[in-house]
Amino acid sequence: MPKALRWWVLVLGLVALPGAWALPDPAGGLGGSGATRDGIGGTGIHPGGIGGTGIHSGGIGGTGIQPGGIGGTGITALGVIQRFGSIYVNGQEYALTPQTRYSIDGAAGTAKDLHLGDRVTVQAAADGRAIAQEVRVEHAVIGRVTEVDAAKRQLAILSETIQTGKRTPITMHDSDQSLPFTALKVGDVVSISGLDRGNGHWLATAIRRLYPGDTAPARVPLLLRGQVDALYPDRDTLEVGATKLKVNGALLRAIQVGQSVVVRGEYADGRAQVESVTPTALAAQNVGNRVSLVGYLARGDNGWTTHGISLVEGPHTLYENGDAANMRAGSMVAVEGRVQAPGVVNAERVIFSVNPMDFDFPIIPRMPVLPPVLHHPEIERPEFGPPEIEPLVERPELPDND
Repeated sequence: MPKALRWWVLVLGLVALPGAWALPDPAGGLGGSGATRDGIGGTGIHPGGIGGTGIHSGGIGGTGIQPGGIGGTGITALGVIQRFGSIYVNGQEYALTPQTRYSIDGAAGTAKDLHLGDRVTVQAAADGRAIAQEVRVEHAVIGRVTEVDAAKRQLAILSETIQTGKRTPITMHDSDQSLPFTALKVGDVVSISGLDRGNGHWLATAIRRLYPGDTAPARVPLLLRGQVDALYPDRDTLEVGATKLKVNGALLRAIQVGQSVVVRGEYADGRAQVESVTPTALAAQNVGNRVSLVGYLARGDNGWTTHGISLVEGPHTLYENGDAANMRAGSMVAVEGRVQAPGVVNAERVIFSVNPMDFDFPIIPRMPVLPPVLHHPEIERPEFGPPEIEPLVERPELPDND
């Protein structure tokens, strides 16, 4: 076979081999890489996400976490009820179902016990949308109003200072009727939902008047949530926030300074009587869970905390409306991340200066996916010229020697 013809037969044979030319796979993978509809390179990364956790389309607060989520097993949200239609917390809708469990300060409740502005912890899973498995309403303070400052829109209960905003919902317990701030008087018994600003100060996100002062029964409930700042066992005294309370010394044996606790009791004959002091359960305990929360920063032994949860920042933490230098005690932040260990959240995103009643996590722009660039090998094609023909040589006729 001539040399040039043999060369072309070789080229045509290579073209005919399977997989010699890799083209984009319309099913979603990259052709020639082992990719399938479920992922890239046969890795099993599928439309449901990585790890298949069930966080639904839209993610937490519209962050763009795609169906299935990324690792973990569910969602934990700490914030306030922003609106209804199911419930919205931190900009995310959580569907309420007949299987959803409710508690009000540890006691069993129902969906009718939820109110606008309530500070809640939501534990959720997902099945096409975020499904609330449990909703816990956790009041900050319940007790008698001891001071009212109308000019500053402040209340005092026990020794805690309660700051309210112009839009803080104030309602009557028995009818849900709205009240103006000026309707609140010394002696009224109220429940406060709010966020802990530290040192005995709270931002109220909802106030409910349980009893007007002049019609309150002889015994009314008392509740205080916060961090133990000091213990005086020899004096049977406990200090939480700005409040010092007389406590049976036996209740203090399992309590330590720095713990987050709930103090429960009642007012009897106008005096506060403590019946129990119990540590609060960690809200973010399930490792791998997605977390969204809003609260004030406090400085802990190992870094920043909020709601008693330690926040771990890293080189990939995103900051909005500020930067890492704005992480200061008393700053209001919204945090989105993942439970790294019980009570520890890896902060993936921190937003400063948020309104807890009206914010969500803006969608992180997704980088466009560009089609793969296919590099076709350049094939040197031989140039064909006219065949080389040996010239005919005319042999001279030789004379016969005959």
